[in-house]
Amino acid sequence: MGLMAGVGVDVISISRVKRAAERCGERFLRRVFTEREIERCLKSGDAYAQLAGRFAAKEAVFKALGHVDRGRLRWRDIEIEDGGPGGVEVVMSEALRRLFDERGARGVLLSLSHDRTSDVAVAVAVLVR
Repeated sequence: MGLMAGVGVDVISISRVKRAAERCGERFLRRVFTEREIERCLKSGDAYAQLAGRFAAKEAVFKALGHVDRGRLRWRDIEIEDGGPGGVEVVMSEALRRLFDERGARGVLLSLSHDRTSDVAVAVAVLVR
């Protein structure tokens, strides 16, 4: 697909995301996730693992972009959608597209996984030129 423009990885505890969702409820969910992400995850039989995987994926994309002024990009500017070669793909907002353009990236390869037994979700994002 091309040369690498950046890489990011994130690991998060599924129970940490569950506690945040239970403690802060809708406020947490709507600050971090898009409506489609919330709907899709809550309909799954493994909602907190799904949410944690998407949280880790968003953080991995932030890291792959390098130092980003968080005022330029919000959690909801990165949407993780089912599909794509690795099972998930990034749906880009206009703000995210601008940052990709600035870094000479044309796309992102994304992989995420979760394991309830070890209570972790992990994601890797690779920006490609």
